Formats: sequence, C-alpha cells, structure tokens
Amino acid sequence: MISIQRMLLYTKQLVLLALYDVLDQEKSEYHRDADGEILAGVTVYENYSEFSFTVSEDAPATKLTVSVVSPSLGLSEQGKRRAANYLADRVEQLLENELKIKNLIMKEIKEA
Repeated sequence: MISIQRMLLYTKQLVLLALYDVLDQEKSEYHRDADGEILAGVTVYENYSEFSFTVSEDAPATKLTVSVVSPSLGLSEQGKRRAANYLADRVEQLLENELKIKNLIMKEIKEA
C-alpha cells in the first residue's frame, strides 16, 4: 500500500477542516470510522481510487497521512504515489492559502 505523510504546522482541527473541504471540492464520498480514519473514494487524474486519511497531533505539528487503499485498476505504483501526493498537496495548499488570506486581512485592519 502506498502511503505518504506530511508534517503540517497547523492544528489538527484546521487540517481536518481543510481535508474535508478538499474532499467536498473533489465531490468525493467519505466517512470517518470509529478510529478516526477517514475513508474516501476520489477521482484523481481520471482514475477513481479509494483512499485512507489519518490526521494526528505530533507536536509541534500535525501529521497527515494519505494511503491508497484500493487503487484504480491498472494504476502504476508511480500513479498511486502521484494521486496520494495530489490530495496531500491540495490540503497543504488550502491551508497555506488560508494563512496568506488571514495575514492580508490582518494587515488591512492594522492599516485602517
């Protein structure tokens, strides 16, 4: 199973919110199991695969793990890794964009 990890300098709650937002944007169906693992079916680069997402506090950061649970038929190892990285990148980019927007708003408030 292909798994990738990202250490993100955001709280667990913010990472979870960003993850759910990305899954909604991707129009995926997902659910959270009793252990807190999020299972989702997502189409990435025209290939439908099932992924597992875990988010855990690992001070001073939060660890996001994306695993390909059930890949699209015929998807190469490199394709699986690309799909997992795509989803992790989307979450990370969303968090970075939110931080930039927040900083711009704070700057405008101080200048007003």
